[in-house]
Amino acid sequence: MTAIETGTRKIIAAIDGGGTKTRLVIGDDRGQLLADVTGPGSNHQICGAQGTLAVIGGLFADALQQAGLNNSQISYAVLGLAGADMPEDFEMLRKILQPAFASIDFDVVNDSWIIMRGGLQRSVGAVCICGTGTNAAAENEQGDKAILRSLDYMIGSYGGGGDIAAEALHYAFRADEKTGDPTRLTQELPLLFGVNSLNEIIPWIYPKLSEQAINKMRNISEIVFRLANEGDQVCQDILIDMGRVLGRMTAGVIERTGQSDQCVPVVMGGRVLTGDSPLIRDALILELHRRVPRAEIIKSWLPPVAGAWLMALDRIQAYEANETQLVENIEAAFA
Repeated sequence: MTAIETGTRKIIAAIDGGGTKTRLVIGDDRGQLLADVTGPGSNHQICGAQGTLAVIGGLFADALQQAGLNNSQISYAVLGLAGADMPEDFEMLRKILQPAFASIDFDVVNDSWIIMRGGLQRSVGAVCICGTGTNAAAENEQGDKAILRSLDYMIGSYGGGGDIAAEALHYAFRADEKTGDPTRLTQELPLLFGVNSLNEIIPWIYPKLSEQAINKMRNISEIVFRLANEGDQVCQDILIDMGRVLGRMTAGVIERTGQSDQCVPVVMGGRVLTGDSPLIRDALILELHRRVPRAEIIKSWLPPVAGAWLMALDRIQAYEANETQLVENIEAAFA
């Protein structure tokens, strides 16, 4: 499709901005993908507000060029962003991103909502997301919503690749001091850091976590998953314990929306929940079913950015194709 041929169609921009990666697509109301670009993470809590603008603004410009479009042809944009948690986050993000979208109407939502929208025919149900960080959210038939604060450990948040890395380091050092169970993490983590012993890791992480350590720690969750599958009990317990917490968090937002006794669909998303070991998912589901017995687990076949695409079309009530056909077209676009 050329820019000239888009005249009768509604065209939207959809953004999935996470802690490690940002994906931006441009699509239309028939489910045709016009541009698809990917860049680094855009969570302002990690890269700063100006970093968020630089990543998203740059990707949007690249996508417009890829599609052969200009700003005036975009009807709406939805940005599902990690780090969009508190009212002041939304206020800041809308203000800082305005230059990137100029006159285009756009909305910023927490990235949990776009994952939920991508997995459900309509926005009634719940979602648990576990990637770099974690969150859970729910919405009922009346439009009542609940979402976690998802800020840090002291404010009730727990889960994600960062916490897996912290737990892995903690239990590796415990094993080294004979105050914890033996684990192959004591051999694997020095290899990851390119050193000979756990003691040589300490200057990387104490008294201050270095940038180099942060980069290395992004790979620890993969090691934990692999060792868990190979029978390492410490790694298995890290995943099981985190799954239980995620299950309770998801049950909590469902309870807050009054759906605990209902057959509520629950979408799971994020690289940790879709990782190689089933233990974290199994523990999550078991804990969830203790409190929400009829919860139905949904695996979305659409990427989160497709949920932002659908949400953008919801907002402007633009469906050239019927929704079933639209979703099929979007699925085909990402196949």
